[in-house]
Amino acid sequence: MDKNQNSGEVNELPSSQDNGKKLPNKKAIIIGVSSVITVILLAVIGISVHINKTVSVYDTLIMPGVIIEDIDMSGKTKEEAIGLLNERFSNTIGDRLVTITAGDKTYKINYSDLDVQFNIEEVAEKAFKFNRELGVMDTYKYLKEPSTHKIEIEFTYNGDIINSVAATMESEINVEKQNATISKSGSGFTVTDHVVGKKLDVQALVEEINSKVASTKEGNIEVEAVINEDIPSRTREALEKVSVQISSATTYYSDSDKNRNTNIYLGAKTINGLLLMPGESFSFNTLVGDTTPDKGYMPGGVYVGNKVEVGYGGGICQVSSTFHNAVIKAGIIPDQRLNHSMPVGYMDLGMDATIAYGYIDYVFTNPFEYPIYIEGYTSSNSVTFALYSDPSVIDGKSYEFVRDVYSVTQPKTEYKDEPTWEVGKEEVEQQPSTGYKVKVYRVTYTNGVETERILMNDDNYQTVNKIVKRGTKPKTEAPAENPAG
Repeated sequence: MDKNQNSGEVNELPSSQDNGKKLPNKKAIIIGVSSVITVILLAVIGISVHINKTVSVYDTLIMPGVIIEDIDMSGKTKEEAIGLLNERFSNTIGDRLVTITAGDKTYKINYSDLDVQFNIEEVAEKAFKFNRELGVMDTYKYLKEPSTHKIEIEFTYNGDIINSVAATMESEINVEKQNATISKSGSGFTVTDHVVGKKLDVQALVEEINSKVASTKEGNIEVEAVINEDIPSRTREALEKVSVQISSATTYYSDSDKNRNTNIYLGAKTINGLLLMPGESFSFNTLVGDTTPDKGYMPGGVYVGNKVEVGYGGGICQVSSTFHNAVIKAGIIPDQRLNHSMPVGYMDLGMDATIAYGYIDYVFTNPFEYPIYIEGYTSSNSVTFALYSDPSVIDGKSYEFVRDVYSVTQPKTEYKDEPTWEVGKEEVEQQPSTGYKVKVYRVTYTNGVETERILMNDDNYQTVNKIVKRGTKPKTEAPAENPAG
């Protein structure tokens, strides 16, 4: 009888042989699991060691993919990067040149003179620090699949050197333009050469040099300076066109009035030798100016309103009037011209031209394609002006001036009583002047045939009455003499 029968129950343990299956051993299972974990841990440790070892290689090296300019710095130390950059840039500065061509001159600037400073240490530090903030795993991932990271080197230089060289070039290259000159010489003319000016475009030069230096980190630079020509307005070729007289006018005066003759001489002398280029204007008041004593002008008779008074420059209007006649005989209509308030003895009605500095001017513009040379001179009792230009200006033309005096007003005599003067005493206070209205027509003839007739001016000369002052006081009777006794 079994021992278990005392309990009244019979419990049978399952047999490993039941159903023909063998149950797993617990110890074996634990050992197996432990082995797997161990393998995994070893693998993880191995991978970690590999990762750390791979990453640690770049603790002192620049990461892959870092390029400074076109130099691959992957795996280089910062010091190695600095050395490569110095060799490439800093160490070659002394050999680099800026060559400037300016016409037939050449100028050079050595880069060493520019005091060029590259930021080599800065970019090497920037390259070394690239991706240093990443963790180990992110760094490992980057090392497995690096990307390109470009860094550009920068530099500074002393631009004052460029400005200094440009200033030197300007002083050596620039040439002031000079006009050709012309002067009457006997029956012909003497013409001097003109000088074409040269002017260096300093601003453009400095800007181009700075631009190329700032954008070119290696190699030489070549710049071609811009030199602008400055053609003078009066060239020898233009002045040589002046060859023939195209008009002249002469008026006469008494040689007894020395002051007036001096004034006429000074006015003609001032205008003599004047050259007007095409489109240029002449102003009597601008050129001759005020007839003041410091210029040598003398007192003489001048029109002031309807009176003749004494003023400096008396006679200068004969200069302007004579000149006006030479101008219109050349076929030129003046821009500004005014007749006198009263007729003048040296010029026909409608043909005079008055001047009053600051008020009345005489102005005309050269309408031709060629220069006009003006000659003015005086003799003992005459003043003459002649205009010269290219023969084509005449072109078979001549001019006649037809005057139409369409109104004449005779002056009257007016009396002014003077009660303090005795009857019979008289004095002319104002001389009379006949009033006129006159039209002047310019008639143009081409090869002797009239081709044009135009109204040139319509002038009015004031009527000035004669004014006589007379006494109205009765004459005092002389006392009778006593008869001899």
